[in-house]
Amino acid sequence: MARYLTGTFGSIERRLILLAALVLLPVFFLPVLPIWQMKMWAPQYREGLTLTIFSNTIAGDIDKINTLNHYVGMHKITADDFKEFRYLPQALTLFGVLALLAGLVNRRWLAIVGWLVFTGFAIYMFTDYARWLWHYGHDLDPRAAIKLQAFTPPLIGFQKMANFKVLSIPGAGTLLLGVAWLFGPLVLYLERRARRRDTGQAG
Repeated sequence: MARYLTGTFGSIERRLILLAALVLLPVFFLPVLPIWQMKMWAPQYREGLTLTIFSNTIAGDIDKINTLNHYVGMHKITADDFKEFRYLPQALTLFGVLALLAGLVNRRWLAIVGWLVFTGFAIYMFTDYARWLWHYGHDLDPRAAIKLQAFTPPLIGFQKMANFKVLSIPGAGTLLLGVAWLFGPLVLYLERRARRRDTGQAG
């Protein structure tokens, strides 16, 4: 195992690791790609309201959404509430640098450790976002003008809440992160297939 971890990848696998770093570039150097988006429709908002989350801020129809939230007792949505914005761009930068180093230095242990940490961080962020959604739908002000039963906005997919239809989907930034993540299993698969082919030829 130690010999394997300190070993190197083949040229194809190494290029894929460098490509993973390249895929991450628009996300961590240019935090202009949305990582999540929520769209809401209602009879009074047929054109829809949009909430867009980036790695360092929130954009969209924030004022209109906060006005509606006030009437149903939900907390006001502000970028200051998200402590994640303080470290998310830096964390994504770290993963990109790790992928770049793993490709340049070409050591399995560095690539595997980077991918495992990236995986753990992704699980944490999904869990954190789900917790945030639960909090906003359950911690309602009992003095609100409109009384609603506690609810949880959808993490992914479509859901009807009161007279609103809500669609929550990953943004382009998250899709790129997913592609970069998939390069990890792909590299290991290609390497294993190459070893089997070499073993078969040697036999």
